[in-house]
Amino acid sequence: MVTYELEIEGRELYIADCNNELNSGPFVFWPLDPVEDESWENVANLVHEMTPDKEFTLIGFKVNAWDYEMSPWPAEVFKGRKFEGGGESVLEWLVNSCIPELEKKLNVAYILSEAWSMTEDNPKEQEEWYRDYYIAGYSLAGLFSLWTYFESCVFSGVASASGSLWYPGFIEYASKHELIDDTKIYLSLGNKEEKSKNRLMASVGDITRQLSVLFNHAAKEGTLLDFKYEIEEGNHFNNPQLRLAKGIAWLLDSNVKF
Repeated sequence: MVTYELEIEGRELYIADCNNELNSGPFVFWPLDPVEDESWENVANLVHEMTPDKEFTLIGFKVNAWDYEMSPWPAEVFKGRKFEGGGESVLEWLVNSCIPELEKKLNVAYILSEAWSMTEDNPKEQEEWYRDYYIAGYSLAGLFSLWTYFESCVFSGVASASGSLWYPGFIEYASKHELIDDTKIYLSLGNKEEKSKNRLMASVGDITRQLSVLFNHAAKEGTLLDFKYEIEEGNHFNNPQLRLAKGIAWLLDSNVKF
């Protein structure tokens, strides 16, 4: 595994390249809060240990204003905290700037296929190189990731680990949006998270279960490629990196054993 940093339009990216030969594995995007900036490699190592035979590129991007950038729309939730709905600007950067730039910088497989088509004696239609894009996040970033999955239709899979699915209006939003064919969804929640004294946050258990029923039905009907709901031990702050790594590992390999 090779790790390094990049910057795209002023936003820092932390990249773990777990490709053996050609850079052909999925891009896994992960919104990083300021604390995770210091230990993001731990998640990459955990994923690699869980799926040693899978190639992937984990791309953590820095979130500078957590409540603003990870909220899909404005909502009054807690005193002293402003959720102003800046998620749209992050999504626009991700889809229109980040992904195209990374494809130019990192898509070795496509560059080689392009060179091959140029030197072929009998010209053929240029081979297109397709890779999957996944997005995964924890807490409010888990909410952002699931919203981004619906909103952009760009991602082949999403992992929302202990996602803040209690966010006002999210269950209504998700219920009204069609699921994307042949995609994968992973949800997890700690078994003590719905015991919060805050009534809104305590609703996360019911809402996550409602969504799991919806997603599980879609998987059985063949709309979703696969779905998994994992119940973890502990409260919201128990082993967040491990919980997130499990979600990413499952996106890479639905048969992975934790």
